[in-house]
Amino acid sequence: MFKLSFLSLLLVSSFASAEEARRANAHVHGLNNLSMVISQNQVAITYEMPIVQLFDEHDDHDEHDDHDDHKDHDDHDEHDDHDDHDELTVSDESLVEFKNYSQLFEFSKGADCDLVSFESGLHSVSTEGDHKDVELSYELSCNEPNQLKSITINAFDRFGELETLNFEAVINNKALTKSLKSDVNKVIF
Repeated sequence: MFKLSFLSLLLVSSFASAEEARRANAHVHGLNNLSMVISQNQVAITYEMPIVQLFDEHDDHDEHDDHDDHKDHDDHDEHDDHDDHDELTVSDESLVEFKNYSQLFEFSKGADCDLVSFESGLHSVSTEGDHKDVELSYELSCNEPNQLKSITINAFDRFGELETLNFEAVINNKALTKSLKSDVNKVIF
């Protein structure tokens, strides 16, 4: 796994400037990010989503409901003034459900991938307010790496407010970047 961890570090550094720009911008709902490294039969994935997306799922997908049912406004893009999200938090225990990665993504059927490790956590995304993103990290080992030919994003089915997923990958030393929508939710490598 050392080789995969090293490759993961390379991926992180290669996308560092894009990540810094993404975090420096205002918090954007409806946008998730998936970064992936595949090397031989090893796969490392980091999946990021706004914390409010977890609460939207339970609040009838109204992204401006806080827990007191107070609505601010109906803007779907960048949010400058929605303090109701500043207090949202989740525990690591509540993120354990995402250990079942097929809720968010799945590989080609024949790849036969097994989860080796899973980590979850929160990180701040803005200096203005206290907006947070959920970060989920997966390491997998695939028994049939020659069948590792595509990834399908299932998160569009799970989260109704998800509009776009930015996909960045290094697959056997080749870079791949795509922007996915619910109608085109599969990447073929």
